[in-house]
Amino acid sequence: MKYKPLMKPTGARTVLIGSAIALAFTGFGIFSYSIFRPNSQPSSAQTSAPPTNATDAVSALGRLEPEGGVIKVSAPTASAAGGFGGSRVERVLVKEGAKVKANQPLAVLDTYQTLLASAMQAEAQVKEAESRLAQVQAGAKQGDINAQRATVLRTQAELPKAEAEFFKVEAEYQKAKRDYDRFTKLFKEGAVNELEMSNRKLALDTTEKQLQQAAQAVQQAKLELEGARQTLSSVAEVRPTDVQQAQAGVQVALANFNRAKADLDKAIVRAPVDGQILKIHTDPGEVVGNEGVVDLGRTNQMYVVAEVDENSINKVRPGQRAKMTGFAFPGEMMGTVDRVGLQIRKNEVLNTDPVDRTDTRVVEVRIRLDNSEPIAGLTNLQVRVVIAPLHGNVTEP
Repeated sequence: MKYKPLMKPTGARTVLIGSAIALAFTGFGIFSYSIFRPNSQPSSAQTSAPPTNATDAVSALGRLEPEGGVIKVSAPTASAAGGFGGSRVERVLVKEGAKVKANQPLAVLDTYQTLLASAMQAEAQVKEAESRLAQVQAGAKQGDINAQRATVLRTQAELPKAEAEFFKVEAEYQKAKRDYDRFTKLFKEGAVNELEMSNRKLALDTTEKQLQQAAQAVQQAKLELEGARQTLSSVAEVRPTDVQQAQAGVQVALANFNRAKADLDKAIVRAPVDGQILKIHTDPGEVVGNEGVVDLGRTNQMYVVAEVDENSINKVRPGQRAKMTGFAFPGEMMGTVDRVGLQIRKNEVLNTDPVDRTDTRVVEVRIRLDNSEPIAGLTNLQVRVVIAPLHGNVTEP
């Protein structure tokens, strides 16, 4: 039997060509995978290579912040007198980016005018109390003293007159009494009648009453003279009790004034330290919220807060040199590890690599920068940090 081919020569040729093309694509794919696939498993040579200083360096992500961090400056605490619940800003006295000094006013609250009036009133009361004290310490006016002295002299002159009148009336009384006694004897002898006896009796009674009135006038003159003298002594004398009372009045007025000044000062938002205004949170007319009035930072000295993995923190000590790089500034920044944190926490600075871990446990390491001027306005900028080994260096620019 004659063999019959299953295909025609032209069909076999087509199959061979297709198979060759398929094998070529398969080989190219295997080659590409072997070249471009991630090298997740290091070679034995790499694994057994001895560590160097470069491999002991610690890499981490970090952020820029001013010395001491960002300070949120809020309204002062309310007092019982001021009542600043829900403080509202009346004026903002600074702009973002401005350099300020410690205790410099940054904003004024809407309670300022009311508290200013109270402080001015308290100050006037202090001056009034001090004037009263000076008056008490100086004693009475010289004119009042002279007037009282004249009163003493007048009452002193009235006493001799009253005494002279008393002696005159007393003499008349004695004469009337002698006449009455003589006429009484004559009346018994029948030498005078009853009418003459009655006249002598009336004269005696009249002079007796005049004598009593004269004696009362003398006593009154003595009392007036003594009272005038005591008044003069009181007017001219500066009593310690009066001075103490006036001094106490001054102290009370000063206490009220100091309290009014303290309340007034709480209506002014002041800078706690020298620094730069990073952001204004509350504009005029707005109520101060949880973010405060402004953010303040001591940008003259910037720090990097590096988040070092907890597994590498044993390689970091204060004094180590560190290098920082970032997209927002050219070149590299150098610094020195200033402080290593004491707490392990979850990282806050996240890498943009989607395959990077987002739940890393880290320790914050603060690095003091050598030169803060180029990045003073870049608070919270993300940077990459390389900390030199304990006994090594990082290349400085």
